[in-house]
Amino acid sequence: MLSASAMAAPSGVTFVESPIQSDTTWTEDDGPYRLIRSVAVDPGATLTIRPGTEVQLAEGVSLTVRGSLRATGTETRPVLITQSASSGDLRWETIRYNGSESSTLSLRNTTVRGGRSGITTTSGEGAVTITDSRLQNFSVAGLSANGTTTPPVTITRSTLSEIGGHAIRASPSIGAVEEVELDSTDRRRNRTARHTLTLAPGVGVSMETIRLRYPTERSVADIETESLARIGLDTDNDGEIDQSFNDTVSNVSVSGRHVEISLSHSTYVSSRDRLVVEFDGVVNPRTRGVYPVGVSLLDRRIPQLSDGVHAMYVVGAETTPFAYTPPTDLTRVRGITVSDSEFEEIDGAGLFAAADIATGIRVSDTQFTDVRGDGVAIRAAQSEGSFRGNRMHTGDAGIHVETRTQTTLVATGNRISRSTTGIRVRQSERRVRGITRVTLRGNELVDNDRNGLEIQSETSEGELWLTDNVISGNGAHGVALSNWAIRSGRVTGNRVLNNGEDGVAINSHVVRNVTLSRNRIAENGGDGLDVSVRALARDFVATDNAIVDNRGHALTVRSDLLVHRVTVAGNRLANNGGAGVLVSSPLTHNGHLTVSDNVIAANGYGLVSRGTLNATVRDNDIVFNTNTHVQPPALDGVAPGTGLYIAEGSRGAILDRNDDDAPFADLVANPKLQQQIEITRLWGDTVAVLRTDGVSHVRSTTEGAVDIRRVDDTLPTGVELSYAETTPDRYRVAHNDVYGHDTGMEINISRLVTANATARLVTDSIRTVNAESNYWGAASGPYHASILPEGDGDEITITSGWVDFIPVADAPIGQRYRRPTPRLSTPSTAAPGSRIQLTGAESTVENGTVSEYHFVVNGTSHATRERAGLSLRMPNETLTVELAVEDGLGIDSNESATARVRPGPATVSESSSSVESAAPSEGERGSGTGLLSAWGVLGGGCFLSALFFGGYGMVRTVRSQSVPVRGLFVQLLAGVGVLVWLVAGVLGSTRLVFVAGVAGAVWVGLTAIAYLVATRT
Repeated sequence: MLSASAMAAPSGVTFVESPIQSDTTWTEDDGPYRLIRSVAVDPGATLTIRPGTEVQLAEGVSLTVRGSLRATGTETRPVLITQSASSGDLRWETIRYNGSESSTLSLRNTTVRGGRSGITTTSGEGAVTITDSRLQNFSVAGLSANGTTTPPVTITRSTLSEIGGHAIRASPSIGAVEEVELDSTDRRRNRTARHTLTLAPGVGVSMETIRLRYPTERSVADIETESLARIGLDTDNDGEIDQSFNDTVSNVSVSGRHVEISLSHSTYVSSRDRLVVEFDGVVNPRTRGVYPVGVSLLDRRIPQLSDGVHAMYVVGAETTPFAYTPPTDLTRVRGITVSDSEFEEIDGAGLFAAADIATGIRVSDTQFTDVRGDGVAIRAAQSEGSFRGNRMHTGDAGIHVETRTQTTLVATGNRISRSTTGIRVRQSERRVRGITRVTLRGNELVDNDRNGLEIQSETSEGELWLTDNVISGNGAHGVALSNWAIRSGRVTGNRVLNNGEDGVAINSHVVRNVTLSRNRIAENGGDGLDVSVRALARDFVATDNAIVDNRGHALTVRSDLLVHRVTVAGNRLANNGGAGVLVSSPLTHNGHLTVSDNVIAANGYGLVSRGTLNATVRDNDIVFNTNTHVQPPALDGVAPGTGLYIAEGSRGAILDRNDDDAPFADLVANPKLQQQIEITRLWGDTVAVLRTDGVSHVRSTTEGAVDIRRVDDTLPTGVELSYAETTPDRYRVAHNDVYGHDTGMEINISRLVTANATARLVTDSIRTVNAESNYWGAASGPYHASILPEGDGDEITITSGWVDFIPVADAPIGQRYRRPTPRLSTPSTAAPGSRIQLTGAESTVENGTVSEYHFVVNGTSHATRERAGLSLRMPNETLTVELAVEDGLGIDSNESATARVRPGPATVSESSSSVESAAPSEGERGSGTGLLSAWGVLGGGCFLSALFFGGYGMVRTVRSQSVPVRGLFVQLLAGVGVLVWLVAGVLGSTRLVFVAGVAGAVWVGLTAIAYLVATRT
């Protein structure tokens, strides 16, 4: 039955133009229904649209729901809401929901398409539910939430596609904007004036275009590039521009009533900044009034603010500028749930939420493809969201949260790939300290252009929980954290692999209570794990991680002030370009550092420690840190190939003023230099001594000072100054295996501040590193020029301080590591143009397997991992081939195996191995190409026969008896033996060439001795 609002027409179309005031049902038989003017469903009424029904809306028409709307299609007979068939690109306006607490807007198996916005909510009451439906082909948004509060919105198993803006735009009122104001130099009617726009974004925002929408085209028709007077950021709220954008303005354009100011690159406006834009040429309207000017900031043509942001433009009244400020009630986005859905061909973000408070945002098991903006973008002073099982491929970040004070983000089981950034969280508030809580479990953040996970904040304290994530193949860092403070965190079971820069990069003021365990951080272009703090790194634990094959350092903890209670235990830190462990502070202090039970092998450096005196290094395997295949990052004062480097801080010391009666001047060896030292009291009885001069130059106090703040009242970091002869604090190195280095250990710890000021501070005694009971690569101990010059192990050098390394261990404490032996097999000749095979398959290592092969062919490097062969086309010239290998830890072979391949008829492959490589194990000796090969045995038989007959003949000659074999025959036997070895060595093992040379020299010497004896007998 038709309602009074519907009128049948002869064409079969039912025209609708009156309000729906009672419960009404539209059916397929009476359709299609065409709304020719905007129609409302009144409060208390329900419009039900039955399966198969088509509803058409004319251009600019809206359907407003103040009661309830239920579209109940089926899978085979969906409901269709669209524009009229003949209207083409002429769009209807929206389905506007403005319901009460008892209202609902429910779409099931419904397709809505062809309008400006599919659904627009202007009430925060009731609920909106979309199930098994499609929102398609809208110029502005699929679903838009206006008003000051959004109602709960649930979207399940639905598709949003072909959207010209954000697919879901939850930006009630002015969103998170704090204030927007437009001032005019002349408010009289029909006058030309200069306008100044001031915008406080409330929450940080990125932009590269500013778009202003004036009431009429006439107002802005005369604006051009020269009209722009100034543009930039007011960072201190005084009305003046502190950071100008004038040089970055690329274009000023006018289109209809829109003015666009384009910048050459994206710029970030933080929550504490105000954007100021001033320009001439605006013509005031002819009538008095308050005119709204729409303000939009775009980044890559994608809107970043709520659509409701307007600056009020006053004309014709002598009043002050009209400042549009947030309403008394905070704007809120709450309860948006999206599950099992698809977003595709979206020009903006998949879900965009902007409000003072955004909570209850849930997105799960949803696919985002061909989304030009963020998959999910949230701008709010406070926000909370959860994301699970989504697949995102977006133009910007998969998940992007901008916050002013605090946010909670939980992401589980998502895959974000081929986006600009995987997950981005930014906080820019300085006035209020908040909390940023991020929990990631089981996600894949892979192959993104920049960072996999990026968190930036100005004042928030971070809580970070990363578990079982794969973060790989990203163009910059895998994880990039830049927080004021990270107060707690657990990073466990993650795989951070093959990122362009650092695997995990932490840059903070304070890092404390953070544990990293069971992670694999490998093959990154920078450091594996880099922790850099400006004040304090405390209670930081790295245990049971594999940090390997990174081009930079494996694990670094660097502080501008204090390092305390840092533990590095049970890790595999191998084959990195830089240090296995680098812990550094510019101030010498008594912070606790423990490095134990680690394998630190095949890095550019082993363990480098600066500034922390209360350290224990024990039960580690620190071996063969001589990585030759990566250029190590430079470390001041440390030579690559050093196993252990222990030094004081380079810029000063933190001292414990335990003797209050002793003036500081009495503790300075040369009081005349006291003016070159700056003393800064940290807290209580602790002071910092900062370097303000140098050996060859004088620096100002400002240059020498360190930014020091009170960070903890309980830190036992002061190094005690005293007149008494007490036992000094010791750096303890015990029960480690340290061998295979150019320098096993270098000590550079003076009497305290030697490196920090030319005025030597008086301390009790020379600082000694206790390094007893370590194994240094030989039973005789390490080499030290004065303590143990007969030692055959790694060398210990002392720049400053002293070391006690007696007694030493005479055998490895842990596993014995050896360098692998390269064996290269090549043909000796090959026809030009033919393909030849070079193989290192016979290369050996005593423990483990050979994992990487480094071929060098005529100076060109070819590295292969776990594939022993190299195939190439033979040129018309001799090839010189070298092979070096690495074992599974990355330990390099000591020398390269070398062979030559000459142009000519193809021959059977021959093998060669390194001349100075490690001796083969017992299992290898019967299968080599050296002395135990057939040619080696033949040459040895001839040479040994010559020695026997020659020696026997000399004895008989001395006794004046006849000799059984003539001397010429003996010389012939020796020559044949040497010749066999020489030829076999040239064609096969280079070791036989060496043997032939030694044997020839020995034979010549023996012949000369025999001649002298015979002529004198």
